[in-house]
Amino acid sequence: MKEIVRISIVCFLLCSSAVNCSADFLKELQRLYRIDLLPRFRGETDVRQLSSYDPSGGNDDGFSGKHSYLRKEGNNLVIADLKGPGVIQRIWTPTPTEDTIQFYFDGESKPRISVKFIDLFTGKVYPFVRPIVGNEVGGYYCYIPIPYQKSCKVVFKGERMQFFQLQYRELDASDNGASFPKALSDQEKEAIAHAAEVWSSYGNNLNQFYAANTSDKIAVDEKTVTVQPGQTANLFKTSKGGRIIGFELTPLTSLESNFKDIILKAKWDGEKVNAINSPVTDFFGYAFGKPAMRSLLVGVRDNIHYSYLPMPFEKSASIDLAYLQRPQQTGEPVLFKVKVFYVQEKRKPDEGKLYVKWRREINPEKGKPYQLLKASGRGHEVGIILQAQGLNPGMTIFFEGDDSTVVDGELRFHGTGSEDLFNGGWYALADRWDQGYSLPVHGALTYSVPLAQTGGYRFYITDKVSFNKSILQTIEHGPEGNKIPVDYTSVAFYYSDAPPKENVAPTAALLEINPPQKLEYWTQLLPISALGFGSSITYENLTDKTSNNTYDIYKLSGRQNGSAKFRLDVPSDGKYKLYLSYFKCPTCGTFQVNQRQNPVSGLINSEAKENILVEKELMGTLNIEKGTNTITVVIKDKLPADAKKDIYIHKIFLEKQQ
Repeated sequence: MKEIVRISIVCFLLCSSAVNCSADFLKELQRLYRIDLLPRFRGETDVRQLSSYDPSGGNDDGFSGKHSYLRKEGNNLVIADLKGPGVIQRIWTPTPTEDTIQFYFDGESKPRISVKFIDLFTGKVYPFVRPIVGNEVGGYYCYIPIPYQKSCKVVFKGERMQFFQLQYRELDASDNGASFPKALSDQEKEAIAHAAEVWSSYGNNLNQFYAANTSDKIAVDEKTVTVQPGQTANLFKTSKGGRIIGFELTPLTSLESNFKDIILKAKWDGEKVNAINSPVTDFFGYAFGKPAMRSLLVGVRDNIHYSYLPMPFEKSASIDLAYLQRPQQTGEPVLFKVKVFYVQEKRKPDEGKLYVKWRREINPEKGKPYQLLKASGRGHEVGIILQAQGLNPGMTIFFEGDDSTVVDGELRFHGTGSEDLFNGGWYALADRWDQGYSLPVHGALTYSVPLAQTGGYRFYITDKVSFNKSILQTIEHGPEGNKIPVDYTSVAFYYSDAPPKENVAPTAALLEINPPQKLEYWTQLLPISALGFGSSITYENLTDKTSNNTYDIYKLSGRQNGSAKFRLDVPSDGKYKLYLSYFKCPTCGTFQVNQRQNPVSGLINSEAKENILVEKELMGTLNIEKGTNTITVVIKDKLPADAKKDIYIHKIFLEKQQ
C-alpha cells in the first residue's frame, strides 16, 4: 500500500487535477516534496507575510513585543486574523514560549489547534513532525500547511509575543478547498510521513523525488569535460523540447579558491540573455571560497555539486562552463564529471522557466538597501543565497538589516532581521547563528565575528513567492538607514514566463574574494582554555572609571605562570600585528603574550589604583602559519605559593602586514 501511495503522489507525470490551487490539506502536504511542481504557476493567488517588524523604521522588531500582534482580546493577543480561502505556509520565531497558541477556523468558537507555542516546532505534537518543523541556527520553523476556507484567527494566550513571521497564501474566492481537518485521513498521514522522509534525507540524490516506475522515462547524459582558462566547455545541449530535472558536477580538482573564475551558464529556447550566469561556486552555495551548503535542492555533498531544480524548456537548452582568463595569470585546467538528468516533456503553458540572478555589490550606496532580485513577468521566487562580508572589523551589526519584498507594486513581506530571512536568529550567540549549518530548505553558510563574515540560504517550496507582474526583493545593511559598509554576494532562483532583460556576466573585479586585513576578536566568543598553575577563567562585567562605561570581559586568575590560550581564526597565513585591549586594576598583575612558547610582547604591568581600560595597545608581531594561530596570555608576577593575580582581556586585534 505504501508504494502505491508513493507512486501516486510523487510521480511528476501526475494529472493536473491532482495539484490544482486548492486549500485541500492533502494537496498542500504533497507540495512539501513535489519538486516537479516548482515551475508551475499558482494561478490567482497572493502571498503575504505578517511579522513583528518595527514599522517606524527602527530596530524594535520584536524586542518589546509591541509590534507583534494585531489587537488584544481580554488577556490574549490576536496575532493573525485571516480571511479565506487561504493557507498558512510558514511560521517562524526565535522566541518560542510555553504559552498556548490557538487557531480558530471559519468563525468556530473552539480552536481546532491548541498547543504550546513551542510545540509547533518540537515535533512532540502530531502532525507537526520533524524535520518539517524544527529549530536550528537560532530559529524555530514550521512548514506544516494550515489551510482555511472562510477564516483563520490565531490567538496567543500569553503576556508577550516577541519576534515572529507568519507567511500565508490567499486563494481565489471561488476555491472550494477545506479548512485544516479535525481528523487526518490515512492518505494525509502517509503524505506527512513521506514528506518527513524526504526532508530527513535532504541532498542525498535525485531519486527521492521520483517514483521507481518513472525511472525508464528519465534519461541520463554522462560525460567528462576539461575546462581550459579562456575557454568554454559544453555540459549539455539539445534541440528538442523537454526538461532537465537535475544535474551533478564532480570536480576532479578543488574549486576552493579566492577567485571564482569558472562561470555556470545556461540558455533556454535560443533566448538572447543567459538564464543562468553565475560563478559555479556561488550557484552551489560556497561561502568565501569553501563549500558551505547542502540543501534539499542545491548544494555540495561529498564533492558532488548537485542541483535538482526542474528546468523546463520548449525547443532547446544548453548548459556550459566558462573558464575566465585572468590577465597575467595562468590557470590550471579543471576536469569535471558531469551527469544531467532530463525527460522528454516540454514546458507547459502554466509553467515558468528557471532563471538565476547573480549579483555582487561592494559597499552599496549609503541609504539604499541591497537588491537581491528584480524581475518582471509572471512567476515566483524559489530560493535565495547571500554571502555577507562586513567592511569594518568587529561584530556583524550589518546583519541587523531587514529584508523586504514588493510584489506587483505592493509591499507584501517585511522581515525582522537578516538571519531571520533564513529561518535563523541570534547571531554571535553559542549554539544559535554561530557557525555554518545546513538544513533541508534553509541554513547558515558561515559565521565569524573576527572576519565579519556570515551568510545564509533559503529555498521556497510550499512558500514560493508568486508574482503576476513584478517582484523586487531587497535587504538592508545595518539596523537603520543602510549605513554600514558591506560586501554582499547573492544568487536568486526564480521561475518566470519572461526572460530577464539582462543577466550580465560577472567581471573579474567582482569575482575576487577579498579577505579582511583587520580582524577584531571578542574574547567572550573565542575558544579559550586555562592552563595550569591554579589558573581559572571567568566572564565578568567591569566598569572603566575614566569613561564610566561597563564592558563584558574575561578575567584570568592564577598564580605565577598561570595562562589562558586563545585560538584566533585568520583568513590566510602571514605576518600580523597584534593588539590587545585590557584593563588595569588594583588586583591586576604583570603579563606577557606568547605565541606558543615564544614571547611576542614584553612584560606588561596592568596594576593600577582604579579600573582603567587600555584600548588597542600594540603587543608585537605574529607569524601565523598552519597550526600556530594561537596566543597565550601568561601571568609573570613572582608570587607566594597561594597568591594569585588577575588579568582582564577585553578584545584582541590583528592587522595583516603587506
